[in-house]
Amino acid sequence: MHLLSLHHCVLFFILTFTTAPVSALETCPTRGKLHQPVTLSCTSTCTGLLQWNLLRDRGVVQARCDQKSCWAEKGFSISHDQYLKGDFSLTITEADYSKRNEYACECGDSDYALVRLVIETVFTPVQMKSDEDLKLKVSVPEPVEVIYKSGDAADEVICSVTKDSLQCKDDYRHRTSLTYPELTLKHMTPRDSGSYTIRDTKNNEDIQIYAVSVEAVFTPVQMKSDEDLKLKVSVPEPVEVIYKSGDAADEVICNVTKDSLQCKDDYRHRTSLTYPELTLRHMTPRDSGSYTIRDTKNNEDIQIYAVSVEAVFTPVQMKSDEDLKLKVSVPEPVEVIYKSGDAADEVICSVTKDSLQCKDDYRHRTSLTYPELTLKHMTPRDSGSYTIRDTKNNEDIQIYAVSVEEKPGFPAWGAVLITILLCCCVGAGIFLLYKGRMRKQLERRLQLVDQLVQDAVGGTEEKIREVEKSLDQLQQQYNKTVYKHKVKEFCSEKRRQLLKRRLQLVDQLVQEAVGGTEEKNREVETSLDQLQQQYNKTEYEDKVNVFCSEKRRWLLKRRLQLVDQLVQDAVGGTEEISEVEKISEVEKSLDQLQQQYNNTVYEDKVNVFCSEKRRRLLEKRQQQVHQLVQEAAGGTEEKIREVETSLYQLQQHYNNTEYKDKVKVFCSGKRIQMLNSQLLTLVQPLKKNEEWKKEDTERLERKLNWMISQYWDSEHLNAVSLFCMEQRSQISWNRLQYSKEEPFKTKRSELNRELEHVDELLRTKEWTEEKITEAYKAIYDLELKYSNTEYSKQVSVLCDEKREQLRTQNFCSLIFDEEGTRIQ
Repeated sequence: MHLLSLHHCVLFFILTFTTAPVSALETCPTRGKLHQPVTLSCTSTCTGLLQWNLLRDRGVVQARCDQKSCWAEKGFSISHDQYLKGDFSLTITEADYSKRNEYACECGDSDYALVRLVIETVFTPVQMKSDEDLKLKVSVPEPVEVIYKSGDAADEVICSVTKDSLQCKDDYRHRTSLTYPELTLKHMTPRDSGSYTIRDTKNNEDIQIYAVSVEAVFTPVQMKSDEDLKLKVSVPEPVEVIYKSGDAADEVICNVTKDSLQCKDDYRHRTSLTYPELTLRHMTPRDSGSYTIRDTKNNEDIQIYAVSVEAVFTPVQMKSDEDLKLKVSVPEPVEVIYKSGDAADEVICSVTKDSLQCKDDYRHRTSLTYPELTLKHMTPRDSGSYTIRDTKNNEDIQIYAVSVEEKPGFPAWGAVLITILLCCCVGAGIFLLYKGRMRKQLERRLQLVDQLVQDAVGGTEEKIREVEKSLDQLQQQYNKTVYKHKVKEFCSEKRRQLLKRRLQLVDQLVQEAVGGTEEKNREVETSLDQLQQQYNKTEYEDKVNVFCSEKRRWLLKRRLQLVDQLVQDAVGGTEEISEVEKISEVEKSLDQLQQQYNNTVYEDKVNVFCSEKRRRLLEKRQQQVHQLVQEAAGGTEEKIREVETSLYQLQQHYNNTEYKDKVKVFCSGKRIQMLNSQLLTLVQPLKKNEEWKKEDTERLERKLNWMISQYWDSEHLNAVSLFCMEQRSQISWNRLQYSKEEPFKTKRSELNRELEHVDELLRTKEWTEEKITEAYKAIYDLELKYSNTEYSKQVSVLCDEKREQLRTQNFCSLIFDEEGTRIQ
């Protein structure tokens, strides 16, 4: 009780009068990049204990150094060699937002440096298409706000985010969602282009800036002459419609708001607005070109329509000597092209609004009354096609398929027959002409697509996706035509070429990942997933699955080799600090590896591999701790505390693992071994067969008291107390055996008498059941008498010896009786 009271008084004194150092230094900011090492500088001289801790919580220590060694928390490192040279700099191995804090470099009661860690702002450019979703990372523990800036406009706070809540302005509320740590802004449009800043409101720091550019939507439109063009103008800001044809300059043809429409004179009678659609009626081939919807407020292109209007086809039946009327009602110059059967195209007239120039064979037969060109006195040999072509834009405006009947007076049946024949010929000619044009158009399309494929074969993944989109459009366009099978075979062959290129790109990524980082491996895994998903339920599914499976198997093999090499490096380390860091890094790599292959076909293989490597790392950790225990033998109390810290860290590290019990038993054994080694220098001088000196026993008692105080608030107090009780029992037993003091002499005499009584019972030559019972009872009474004394353990040992002697004598007596009975 006296010892415990003294211990409590000492603890009370320490807690009452010990205070943290107070500093008048200014805090210096140190900037570092996210996920990169950063060094907190501190230089001076320190002969005592140097510590790095949190300025506002001095109890949280990141690192400490003395003249013998250095120690650092996980995620921090400090060099003992540099410490001896006066450089106390602390390195954060991977800066992140959880480590943003103010750190103090202190020696004794003095601060040498106060440093605040600041993470530099991350700048991320983002290119995206209209209607895609924007993902913003808000992965910091503090509240943040999202600030939007467009052009010269002022900054606008559009959202406030915490880990569990999202509050946005009305214009953004229906478009935003939070799946921590990602904030999603849905259905982006070109007017959403600009910068999005993630700002930590608590520390007033910009975490990340996204420079977002949203491309306009490109829409190809194929239509026939006289159809209506529908343009979507569904934006809240005013827009203008810009028309461009060929090499001509851009022309603003309409200005549109939600409630009004203003167009140029040439378009006013052809346009109408039914919000959000602007209609341009009665389209003609000369209206072909691009129509751009531009947001005039933000000067951004919202949508681009690439419009192609086919020429008007007009069949004409007429009699000989009648006049043919051709409409040339376009403002640009046109030419009239005549074609008969398989003959070549022939330009017979060139027409403007005010002039007409024709070939000699047609000059006396033609006249112009704008917008009609008249070809007089038609004859059957004038039958064929007459094409009105806009020479400025190189577009066919209208095609007339003309059939002229023979002169009257011919037999009616002959006229009918000739008419039928002419119609058939004209129809066949028109059909062949149309078919030829379609065939040439298809060949042109196939050549263009083939050129795109050739370009993509040597290009990037984005280029390949664009070509596949073109193949889909081509196949869809000719799906219900006579060219369906030809186009399908063409597209299938080109897709095969694109797949081959894709496999080459992915294989190249896999090769580049050899010896690369874990991030590079994850990038390759993502590419394999995308490749498999893209060809799912296609004719190439099996081939792609086999390819991806082989590459994943190869990647896993390479990963296992890399991790195994890390384990070899960690197990073969030489410096204590580097060993601990290496082992922690390797265990982190094992966790990432196991998590990545969870729920995959490689799960069992990876689990077995990781389990074996963790076992080797544990053995290495145990070797390190064993070495520390050996070094602590007979060392200072500071050395014991260092070993105890290592034992505690080892036990905490494996607390929730399969090695928990094994590590606990190991640490307990090493703790007792360490305590025994501490007492060895005190116990060795003590002689076995004489009374120990008072100063020796007092020194041993003080050591035992120190051990109990050291573990007073520890979970190991019971084990240490039991150990100390055994040592005190040895001291008491020595006093009882050899002390010349009167109280001990009396107790010794009494114990010797009781032992002599037991020995007398054991010397009995003729054993009976009553004598055996009497001897056992005497031994039991002796043990019971001393069971609650400081001599209980030694007396129990003596009693066990007497019991064994009694059992031996009883056994020999029984054998003798049996032999005697046999002899009789």
